[in-house]
Amino acid sequence: MKILKPFLILISLLIVVGCATTEPRTESSKFEFQFEEETYEIIGLTSSDGESLNDLVLREGREIIIWARDDNQDGSMDRVMRGDISLERANEIYRAGIRLADEQGKYEQKPHPRTFEFTEEQFIYSVVTVLGESGSNYNIFSVYNIETETVTKMRDSNLNGQLDENQFESEEYIQWQRIYERALKKGVNERRIERTDEGTYIVRVDRRLTSR
Repeated sequence: MKILKPFLILISLLIVVGCATTEPRTESSKFEFQFEEETYEIIGLTSSDGESLNDLVLREGREIIIWARDDNQDGSMDRVMRGDISLERANEIYRAGIRLADEQGKYEQKPHPRTFEFTEEQFIYSVVTVLGESGSNYNIFSVYNIETETVTKMRDSNLNGQLDENQFESEEYIQWQRIYERALKKGVNERRIERTDEGTYIVRVDRRLTSR
């Protein structure tokens, strides 16, 4: 079980830029910062269907030599796309950039556009669908305890309504799975989550979260 404080971040839109990617993006933003005598960029990208992500980039001239990606703008890099750098090191640099952006007032907190959220008693439940490139799609189910200010994050790697079993012990898995199923049912009933013909659960884009 992973206990973290919630942290959703979207770099404020500053200027239009381009970035090497296999999907068309309709909006972008860039924040440049210095880290250990190198100039890095955090580039925020949003696709036409509302998917959003952040890229950490280091260039040598026009060539990108380091490129890592935060698939859902949650403040943590998910994968290295290019370059000789570990994911741990990419996250160290990324978080340093986020701190600098915060100090300069150049970011705003904003949920991922594919987010279904509701509150019951002292808990805030949320389901976030991340549709990545090359079929890297998954759901993140989060339960935030308002009283203790902690959040439990769980992953459904197949979007099929089944949490990944290796995240918990058996009894704990059964407990969270039931809660996840209830959240999915609520989202489907409210037409905020779509159940596809293939049996997957995908949170619909909230267009209010994609507007500036």
